[in-house]
Amino acid sequence: MEIQTQEILNRLKEAKTKENINECMLLIRAFGQEWQKQLKDSYREEIIALLKEKILEIIVSKGDILDKSILWAYGLFEGRKSSKKDERFMKYFDFCSPYVEDSNASYYERLLFIEFASAALLLSGDKEGAVKFFFSKVIYLSLRENYMVELDPFTREFLYYYEIPVEWILEIQREALKWDNFSKLDDFTKKTIFLWNMHCFWNVKHYFNHLKWRENFPVWLDCLKGLLEQGNLDMAMYVEFYIYHKFGNSAQTQEDWQEYNDKVVKLVEPYYVEYGKNLPKCKASIGDKSEKKIKIALIKDRIVENSPYKVEYSLCKALMQNEEFAKQYELVVYSMNYIQKSEDGIEAMQSFVQAGVPVVCPAYQLIRQYSYYYSHLQKALSIRQSLLSEGVDIIIITGTIDCADFLLATRSAPKQIYWSHGNGRYDIVGIDERISHAIPPTTPYDFKSFSVPMDIERFYNPPRDPKLIEAEKAKYPITKDTVVLGVIGRLVKVDSDEYLECIAEVMKKHPNTIFIAAGSGNMPVIRNKVEKLGISDRFFMPGFVDPHVYGHIIDIFCDTFPMGQGESLYEFIHKKGTYVTRNYNKMDIEDDKMYKLKMGDKVLIYFENLEALTPKVERYSEFIKGDIIFIYNKKDCSLDAEVQKRALYCEFGNREMLQIGDHSFKVGNDNKIEFIISNLMREKKSIWQAYYAENLKYYLDIVNTLSCYLDNSGRYVGWLCSGFGFKDYYKNLAEMIENNEIRSKLDELCKLHNKLTYNNRVKICYKSFVGAINADN
Repeated sequence: MEIQTQEILNRLKEAKTKENINECMLLIRAFGQEWQKQLKDSYREEIIALLKEKILEIIVSKGDILDKSILWAYGLFEGRKSSKKDERFMKYFDFCSPYVEDSNASYYERLLFIEFASAALLLSGDKEGAVKFFFSKVIYLSLRENYMVELDPFTREFLYYYEIPVEWILEIQREALKWDNFSKLDDFTKKTIFLWNMHCFWNVKHYFNHLKWRENFPVWLDCLKGLLEQGNLDMAMYVEFYIYHKFGNSAQTQEDWQEYNDKVVKLVEPYYVEYGKNLPKCKASIGDKSEKKIKIALIKDRIVENSPYKVEYSLCKALMQNEEFAKQYELVVYSMNYIQKSEDGIEAMQSFVQAGVPVVCPAYQLIRQYSYYYSHLQKALSIRQSLLSEGVDIIIITGTIDCADFLLATRSAPKQIYWSHGNGRYDIVGIDERISHAIPPTTPYDFKSFSVPMDIERFYNPPRDPKLIEAEKAKYPITKDTVVLGVIGRLVKVDSDEYLECIAEVMKKHPNTIFIAAGSGNMPVIRNKVEKLGISDRFFMPGFVDPHVYGHIIDIFCDTFPMGQGESLYEFIHKKGTYVTRNYNKMDIEDDKMYKLKMGDKVLIYFENLEALTPKVERYSEFIKGDIIFIYNKKDCSLDAEVQKRALYCEFGNREMLQIGDHSFKVGNDNKIEFIISNLMREKKSIWQAYYAENLKYYLDIVNTLSCYLDNSGRYVGWLCSGFGFKDYYKNLAEMIENNEIRSKLDELCKLHNKLTYNNRVKICYKSFVGAINADN
C-alpha cells in the first residue's frame, strides 16, 4: 500500500502536463478500490490537495478543460471525511452548466462541457453529485457520434468499477422521462434517452438483467400512454419495444407476462387496429386457384444463435427434409431486425438457407441508413408490405414485441399464429391459433402442441475436447468426492430468494458440494444474497460459458424456480441425466373432496369420452389395472361395467377436469387411446398406463425395462427429477447428492428417454406441426 501511495504522490508532484495527470488517474484506477479504501486520512488529503493544485496550475489556468478521466478519482473522495466544498472549482461548474443542454452547440461540444462540469463538481467535494450530473446529462447525447467509441466503455467500466448503485441510474431515468419535459423533446432525443438506458447502462455488469429495472415500469407506461394520446405511433412503438425488452428479461412467472399483456399489449392494441383500417388488405384466404404451395412465414425478432433459434432451426430442417411437407408448403424466415438487441448473425441466417429456407429482411436498408434511430413504424410497414407482396398465407410469430403486435393487429396474412417459447399469456386481436413445442403452464388459452426433433449433434451435445473440459474443471475446488451442483442460463432466473435459500440449505447439509451458476446477469446482487446465506465461498459465477463444456462439469443440474430454464436444461440432459426441476402443476378449483382425491394415492384418470372406453378399445386391459379412479362429467352416459366399478362422476367442465385428472385421455375413432395431458401434483405409483396410449407408446421400452430404473426400495428413480414444491425439491436433490448409484441410473434412464423421444419426434414432426397450425383452414 505504501509503495502505491508514494508512486501517486511522486507522480503528482512531478506532473507538468495534462497527460501526466491523466496517467495518475489511470494509476489510481489500477491500484484498485482496496488501496483507495485503506488510504490513511493524511495521505488521502495530501493526494487530493496535490491533485487539485496541479489541475488548477497545469490545466485550468492555461485555458484547458478537464475531461472525464478525472472522475476516476471518485474513490479518493468516497472515503473522505471532510464534506467542505472547494469553491475554487464550483465557479467552473457554474460556468459550464448552462452549455450542457445548449441546442446550438454540437453533441461533442456539449460532452466537453459535461465532462468539465462533472470533474469540477467532484473536485469541489460533491462526489455523488458529480456522478449523477455526468450521467444525467450524457443521456441526451446522440449515440451515433464518434465520441461513443470512448464514452460507452468508460460508462460501463466506471459504473461497474465503483459499483455505482443502479438506483442512481433509475432516478436519472425517472427524471428524464417526466412527461411534462419528455413530451417537449424531439423524437431523436426521446429515442436517445431510451438508447442510453438500453445500450450503455443495461450492459453494465451489475445492472444487466437487474430486477430493479422494473421499478420504473410506471414511468415507461406513462410515456407510452402520452405518446399514444399524442398520435405519435412511431415513438410509441419505440417505447413499447423498450418496455418489452426490460420487462421481458426480468419476467419470472406467467403472472408477470399477464401484467405485461394487460398493461402494455392491451393499451397499444386499439391504436394498431385503428391504424390498420387504412392499410392495404391481405388476401382473403389461404392459397388460390393455382397449384402454388402454401407459403408460411416464420417471423423472428432477429436471427441469432439463441435458444429459440435452436428450436426453430431444428424444426425448419426437419420439415424441409420431409418430402410431403416440401411438396405442399414453402417456408421462409423473416427477420424484424431488432438491432437494439443485436444484429442478425450471418452464420445463423446461412444455416436456414442451407436447410432450404430462405431468409428475408425487408427493413435491412432502413436500418442500415438510420441504425438504432430507425422508425419502428416504417419497419413494421415494410415487413407487412413484403408479406402482402409475397402472398404469404400463414405467418407464425414467435414473440410479443411492438412489430409483432402491429403485424397481428393489422391482419397481415389470412392466417396468423402465435408460437410461444414460454409466454402463455400473450393475447392481441388477430391471433387465430396458438402453438407451442412446450405448452406454457397455467395458460388460459388453448395451445396446440407439436414435436421438434432437435439437431442433437449441433445443439445439444456437440463434441468438446476432453482436455478443454479438464482445464475448465481445474478452475474449481473439485476433488473425487465433490458433487458439483449448478445451472446454466440467465442469472435473473437464479436471482430468486426461494431458490437460493433451497440451494443454500442443501449445500450446508452437504459440505462436499459446490455450486456453479453460469450465465450473464446481476452477479453482485446474487453475491450479496449467497454471502448472507453462508455459501459464498462455494458458490461460483463464471459468467457466460460454453454450455457444452460445463454440461460435463456439473453433476446435478438444479433447475431454477419460479422461472425454470429452457433449452439449457435440454442441453444438459443430453450429456447427463441427473437434474431436478420444481413442478408447478396445480388445480385452480376450490373443492375439498377433489383436492383430497388429487393428493391421495389413487391415480385420477380423466377420459373426455369415458363411455367409449370398452373392451373393443386397444390396450383397454392396461387402462383398468392399478389403483385408479376414472373421473367423468357426462351425467347420463353409459359406461362399461369394469370402468363403472372405478368411476366417479364430477360436475365440472372439461377445462377443470383436465386439471383434476392426473392423466387425461380420449378414445379416438380408430378405437385407440390418445394421451392429452398430465397434471400430477404428487408422486404416485400406478402411472404406467399412460404409456400404452397410441401417442406415447414409443416410451414402452422404459416400461419394459423398468426394473433397471428402480432404487433399493423399488421406487422409480425418475420421480427424483420432479420436485412437487420446495420440500420435495430439497429432498430429491439431497438424495441425488448422497447416492451416486441413483445418479448413474438417472444418466442411463435419460439416455434411453432422449433416444426414444428423438426417434418419435422425427417420425411425427410433419404431421404434428401441420396439424397444430391447421394449415388447410
